[in-house]
Amino acid sequence: MSLNRVFSFLSLLLFTACSAEEAAQVSEPAPVLYIERGRELAQGLAACGFCHGQTADAQSPLSGGRIQHDAYGEVAAPNITPHSSGIATIKTMELMQIFRAGIAPDERRLSRAVHKGFEWLSDNDLLAIIAFLKFQPPVANEVEKREVGFIERNTAGFLESTFEVTGFVPEIEKSYPVEYGKYLLDHVARCGSCHNTPATLITDEAYLSGGALIKIESGEKIAPNITTSNDAGIGSWSEDDIVHYLQSGETPEGRVSDAKFCPVDFYRNASPEDLVSIAKYLKTVAPN
Repeated sequence: MSLNRVFSFLSLLLFTACSAEEAAQVSEPAPVLYIERGRELAQGLAACGFCHGQTADAQSPLSGGRIQHDAYGEVAAPNITPHSSGIATIKTMELMQIFRAGIAPDERRLSRAVHKGFEWLSDNDLLAIIAFLKFQPPVANEVEKREVGFIERNTAGFLESTFEVTGFVPEIEKSYPVEYGKYLLDHVARCGSCHNTPATLITDEAYLSGGALIKIESGEKIAPNITTSNDAGIGSWSEDDIVHYLQSGETPEGRVSDAKFCPVDFYRNASPEDLVSIAKYLKTVAPN
């Protein structure tokens, strides 16, 4: 890929993503690093291929088609490569709207579970992911869209909240490792999408306390508690234990997590510094 093409794309990216006033607020990394940051996130902590890949592998094409599960049942993950059957015709601002408000370009409201947490990605990280998605090799794969009707929205989706983040979202400085670790855990890796205890009609969602039923094509599993509870959670784990788990899937007791349920095959691609920040933050999460 030529450097001129990279510069031309990023100029168009910024023009379509923001108004002139908003663009002035975004501090741009170097163009090549911008795409590489997107690759690092998509193939690392954001784990895009865990749902959108042909297989749940960091190097797999993001051509979609694999079945996912949410409150409404089964849904096939869409093709997010720059092919006409994927995101080739979707503008940058429309892609941002998917992340920021859960609304597709055709005005369909997407399942809250699809991108819960991603709405607070920093502008730089979100634009980096989009830049990477736009520069992947295109792969043809037409995936059928799911339609969720009014009755389903108000029965199965009764407890599903709507969301919308507007305006500029700044970065969290890495020099504040605990706060940066919280950002990575909540809005990049989105650990709470599995590990939060689901809300009910009479109880609120419990942060990282486990208990959610995770369904995949080959089976299902209850997500564990990852608070600092010594009895129910990972309170006995050190920071090094947490980093080792994220890099290998192996617990301090020697048990190996099933990578079909937890995307450790993606997390191991993250920088060690990012994983340390997550570990530092997890050591502050008190039991509910």
